[in-house]
Amino acid sequence: MMVLAFGALVLLVGVAAGAWWWMGRGLFQPGTVEQSLAARSETLEVPPGQRADASHWQVAPDVQLHHVAVGQGRDVVVVHGGPGHPPAAPWRAAVLTGDALRWHFYDQRGCGASSRPLTHAPPDGTWKAMQQVEARLGLAAQLADLERIRRLLGQERLTLVGHSFGALVAALYAAEWPERVEALVLVAPAPLVTMPAGDGDLFTQVGARLDAEGQRAMDAWMTHTFNFPARLKEDEATLAEHFARFGPLYAQAVRKERPGARLPDSGTPGGLLSLGLYLSLGRHHDWSAWLGRVRAPTLVIHGAEDLQPRAATARVVQALPHARLVELAGSGHFPFEEQPEAFAATLRAFLTEEKR
Repeated sequence: MMVLAFGALVLLVGVAAGAWWWMGRGLFQPGTVEQSLAARSETLEVPPGQRADASHWQVAPDVQLHHVAVGQGRDVVVVHGGPGHPPAAPWRAAVLTGDALRWHFYDQRGCGASSRPLTHAPPDGTWKAMQQVEARLGLAAQLADLERIRRLLGQERLTLVGHSFGALVAALYAAEWPERVEALVLVAPAPLVTMPAGDGDLFTQVGARLDAEGQRAMDAWMTHTFNFPARLKEDEATLAEHFARFGPLYAQAVRKERPGARLPDSGTPGGLLSLGLYLSLGRHHDWSAWLGRVRAPTLVIHGAEDLQPRAATARVVQALPHARLVELAGSGHFPFEEQPEAFAATLRAFLTEEKR
């Protein structure tokens, strides 16, 4: 199935913030991951004896993460975007780094070929359903899985490459456990450090480029998406099918300006995962002070032709103490596919410099 916006959906929360009148504060609070797990009698431990190159990683009794490793050398963990849209295949740029890097691509819990710990929201009323979906699939659960991956790989510190919404997840991990990240690369990062996202909201950018029929389709999609009480009554398959429908709208907007743009395929999207992450975010927050805890040297890569304005990416850079911005010409939201040679060279140079 073609889903061309596995990273582009990352910004949709910003424009829809006004529809979230019934939930101002997000259910995720930075700095509380371990406490949240303890409250549910969960731990960060992983079953022993697992191989780093296995096709699935067991990170919890009921959760396996689909995993593909590419290359040899320094471990690099990729945190994909969406939310909930994993890449269908490893990035083109990953094969260009030779023996210098060993890329680990994994599908986050709740999407792709990984376990979906929920197929329906609990039928105990909207508030309890919100809480339980967010607890199992939201930001705290995703950050905990990253820490479990670090332990499984046997690494003292991780090198993380986060794309789009995954860049926000990677940055939050680096703030939650600053001592456990060696280097951080954020590719087309979602500007959700603060919400609402201002000029970074994707729907404004997409809507301005759609024809009348496309705008009607997007309006209908948005109305359906943000009726959360109704969506929480739907099953995982129905929700996943719904979230996949945004891809063609995003592709239409991009190709109006860039007919030759290379937009990658996505794996099977997550349904309840996407809802869980939106519930984590809420409709307004300011995490800029929290992200000031990040110690790792950070490279932020912006595609010069991305629908996301450079100013929105620059706000992410400003929130991170040791970050610098690099802009890649001839690229949009997916520079590792659109300009793989330039992306690989930029990444290699940063990691080589960081190691000195």
